This record gives sequence, C-alpha cells and structure tokens, in this order.
Amino acid sequence: MTPLFSSAFAQRRLRPILLLLSFVLTIGAAWAQSEERAAPENVKAAQIDVLFKAVNTEYDIDPEGRITTVYGYGAEILLERALEGEKTRRISYSRGIQEAEILEAYTLKADGRRIDVPKDNYQTNSRSGRSGGNPFFSDKESITVVFPDVAVGDTTYLRYRLRDTVAIFPGEASIVDSFSAFSAIEEGNITLRAPENLKLTLEAHHLEALPTRVSNGIVTYQWRYRNPQPRAWDEERDSGIWHIGDSPELYVSTFESYAAIARAYGERALPKAEPTERVRALAAEIVGEEKAPREQARLLYEWVSTRISYAGNDIGVGTVVPRDLDVVLDNNMGDCKDHATLLQALLTARNIASEQVLIDTGRAYELPRTPTVWSVNHVINYLPQWGIYADATADNIPFGYLPGNAYAKPVIHIADADAGNDNLRVIPLDKRPFIHEDIHHTLNIAADGSASGKVRVRLAGISATRWRDYFMNMKSERRAKFVEDLFSRQGMRGKGVLHTGELPQEKRLSDEIEVSMDFQVDNLLKPRSGAFVMGALMSYDGGIVRLANVDDSKTYLRDHVCWGGNLRETYDITLEPGVQLTQLPENVTRKSVYLDYKNVVKRNKNGVRIERALLDKSPGGVCSAAYTNTWSKEAALIGENLQEQIFFKRQPK
Repeated sequence: MTPLFSSAFAQRRLRPILLLLSFVLTIGAAWAQSEERAAPENVKAAQIDVLFKAVNTEYDIDPEGRITTVYGYGAEILLERALEGEKTRRISYSRGIQEAEILEAYTLKADGRRIDVPKDNYQTNSRSGRSGGNPFFSDKESITVVFPDVAVGDTTYLRYRLRDTVAIFPGEASIVDSFSAFSAIEEGNITLRAPENLKLTLEAHHLEALPTRVSNGIVTYQWRYRNPQPRAWDEERDSGIWHIGDSPELYVSTFESYAAIARAYGERALPKAEPTERVRALAAEIVGEEKAPREQARLLYEWVSTRISYAGNDIGVGTVVPRDLDVVLDNNMGDCKDHATLLQALLTARNIASEQVLIDTGRAYELPRTPTVWSVNHVINYLPQWGIYADATADNIPFGYLPGNAYAKPVIHIADADAGNDNLRVIPLDKRPFIHEDIHHTLNIAADGSASGKVRVRLAGISATRWRDYFMNMKSERRAKFVEDLFSRQGMRGKGVLHTGELPQEKRLSDEIEVSMDFQVDNLLKPRSGAFVMGALMSYDGGIVRLANVDDSKTYLRDHVCWGGNLRETYDITLEPGVQLTQLPENVTRKSVYLDYKNVVKRNKNGVRIERALLDKSPGGVCSAAYTNTWSKEAALIGENLQEQIFFKRQPK
C-alpha cells in the first residue's frame, strides 16, 4: 500500500541541445513537446524480455471495507538482460493495518523441474522506532523472495496474500488495477468478491467481463485479459498524455462520489487544521508588521514551504490522516497532508480563508467515472479570496504558482464536499510564460582562435526559482570548476568565474535571479576557416537555438504538457585583426499563431551584433495534439533560420 496523499513532485527533463558554440546549462523545464510517458525499455528494443504466463489477482471486500488480496503470477524469462530483475521479487505492506503471507514461490525449470524457494531464501525488512517506540515515517515491512537456480527459459512463480486488518476509510473501499499493453501476458485474470448488499461502482476498460455469479450472499465478478503479443511503442501515437480508458484497467469503489471521498478525508483532517495558541503565536511571528492579507498569505506559505521539510507518513491510517500539528512543528517535518493542514491553520489564525484540495500528482489529467481514493493522491491548498492554489510541499515554487504538472488537472475541494457539491473543478491554465529569460553575451575573438567574454542571464518566473535552487545547492568545488567543465564537455579548454550573487535561504522563493560568467577559452575557433551555429552559453533550457532541433515530420496523436516562454538573446561579438565573419544568418521576422520570432544581425566597426527574440504563447498546462503539431511546424520554420551558420576565416600572425 502506497501513501494516499504523497507529495511526489514530478519534473520532466528535456533533452539538452549540443551544437557547436552552443554550450547549454540545462536544469530541466517543461516546455512544449515534453514527454509525459516514456517507452518501456523492452518495447524500445522491439524484443520481449519476459512472458507473463499467468497474472491472477483475487480481491475479497468485507462489509467493513477491509480487503484481502491474493496475488499470483508466473514470469518466463526470455532474454538474458531480464535475468537479474527476475531473480528476486519484493512485496511490501503496512504492518499497522495489514498482514502478509507468502503462499507459494518456486522456480520452474525449462526441463519441467520445480524448485521450491527454500526457507533461507527470504529476506524480511522491518521498520520500527527506538526501544519499542513507533516509527516516524513508515511502518512498511517488506519480504524479498530470492528464486533459486534461475536461468533464461525458466519461469518464476509467486503467490502471496495481503489482508487488511483495518480499513483506511472505515466502511469504504476502493481498488485500482491494470495491465500493461506493452507487456506480454499469456493470461491475466481479476476476480472480485463482495457482499451482495454492498453497493459497488465498477468501471473496466479493455478487459473481458465474465458472467457474474451470486452464491450465499457473495457476488463474484471476473475479468480476463490476454496480450501475448505486446504493443510496440510508437512515438507519435503513444508519447503524451494518456487518458482514462486508453489502457486495460479496472476501477472499483464503494464511494458514491468524489465528494464522499473528500468528506471522508475532511472528517479526520480538518479538525487538525484548527489553530491552537501555539499556531496563532507562530502566525503572528511570521507575518510580523505586515498588514496586507495577500502578503501575509505569501509569508505564511513561504514559511511552511521552506521550513517544513518533507517526511512521508506511511504508518497505518496515517496514509490518509495528517499528523497532529505539534508533531509537525516539533520536528519541522511532514508530508503533503501535514503541510496543507498546517498552512490552513496558520491562514485561519490570520483570518484568511483557505481550503484543502485533493489532486493527482502523477500523469492523470482526468478522473475515472468511478470515484477511487487512489485517483487523488495529493493535498494542496486553495485561497478563494485571490483564486490562488498553493502547494506547500513544492519548496521551490513562488507563491501564486504551482508545479508545472498541476495546471489543467481536476481537483476536489473539501469545502465543496461539505456543501454537498460534487462538481469537480479544474485548475486553470497558466497564461504566464514559464520562462522569462534575457541573455546578453559579450565575446572577443582573437586571430589565434581564442576568445574571452562574459554572459549574463536574467530569469523571472518559475524558471528563476529553479535556477536559484540549482546554484544554491551547488557544491563549492563544482562552482570553482563550473566554467572549465562547461567548455570541457564541448572539447574546449576554458576557464573563468561564475557569479551568482548572494543566494540567501530566505530569498529562495523569489521569482527573479541574475547569474553571470566571465570566461576565457583557448580554442573556440579551431580551424583556420569554418562555420558555427550561435547559441547561448548558459540558458535555462537550451535557449532559443533549441528550436533548431524540432522535428515537424511527426504527427502526434495525444495531448501534451506544454509551457510558453519569453526569451531574448543578444550577442555582441568583437573581432580582433586577423579574424573575419564572412557570412552571417539572414534577418528574419516571423509572426505566427503560437510563436513570434525575430532575428536581427548588424555588422559594426569592430564586429557584429545579433539580437534574437522568441515569444512562445503556449499556455501552462495541456496543449492538444493539434496544437502541438501546429506548434512544431511553426518551430521548424524558425529552426531553419537558427540553423544558418556563421562562416569565419582567421589569419594568425
């Protein structure tokens, strides 16, 4: 069982751009054409590593909402590269609310021999507190099974039982199960048994439903799935956002609505958000002399976000119930429920209205019709006075912003549930550019091919905050070699000094930053004549020149997460006697639906000045497949200009 309201903060990382004279510091941003789902390794290689002979799961729900689950599978190892991963299997469970039992484990050799897992081939790991005390983070226990004498062509079999001793929501239960269309499955079966009078909502996609049976007051449902020839990954068809119903999956729930889930969570969480005297005193201390409510809210949000570090709560029903605030404050630690509850208490102490909100923190941009607990696995806050959503576990996001994967997602407001309203809201798209970047280069090129100069990068918005974190966490030895390593990765001999200014902890959520770098490089222009493509020496995500790599030949069929940007780049190049730039890129001004671009090249007495500007009007959130395809074609046209080379000739003395 995984924590219900964990605070995983997904950060998509784009491919870095490596072009001659384009030395890119890429920290990772979600810009248009990001990949929300990566192809499985076995699918990429167009070979099947493992054939699942049987994947069988049985669920028994009792009237109290407790679930007993029996898992069983057999995995035939087809390729050598899968051997290591299939030699062991680990199961985990929450000791406080579950019991586990291995029912069967053995290796079936290719020649038909069965080798049972001996008793000494099990490893049990337990988490506990000190001297009999309770653990702080997790009561998860795990059992690792080591299969004996496994070789290619053998099949490993495992069957085990997990039994709930306590329902995480009394009287309620929900299940999510699925198969992968990219895995080879000879036969898969799901069996569900529940009391006949227990009201269930069922939702199955791409599963074969077998006849329902009723016996002795127990109703039995069954589904079957077969996929002996797995689907091959296709970049155009499969990359992007997957929707409910795209995969073989099953949703089961006793909850009548998402509002019912919100009420069940709120019944135990909201009483903990009532401000105590300690919380009131802390709120007053944090806001100090500040009178403006919005500024007070910002200060409280930043305090919780930066002072309360993340600590998972995976202890029994702690997966869905926040810790007491005194525990959170005593330890300056908590999970997403704890962060949201503490922030709500602090805001209430200052008479600022707020709500807790349930959301999925993964790749889901819609909810199944069947209201399942596992579809809303994260808690954030909402401040209705300003229409602001705030995720206090995202410790590098400024007030008024959200992590990039939150926009356009459905959310469940606890306050709506209390009012009997089951209408799901959706976090609006963010119309602000994700990246505000202004880069200025000065570059002096000598006739021997060496160069010196300076680059200054100014950033605003979320991108600025993430750069701030990057440089704040940079070790001193890496900072000292930053410039040298930057050039070394491009096969050049360079040195210099990185200037990040003061980065005090209390300013980490500021949405502005300026970074600069002085440098000298011995071999910028190696041959006597040649050409290069000009790109930013330092950039948040590759700079404007990254559009030179956009492939518009693909036709994407899925929606994608996208972000806009407002980027400006200036290059002031001074040429010493003996070096000439014989051909320069053309001046271009291009305005289109989603991208505006301008490139101005001017020769002057001592060299050349290049000015580039790019406005990507993509909204923060989700862009349709049609949007992405049009964007790609517009970007590719701009890329043609960005690929134009600068030709040079030098005559050393």
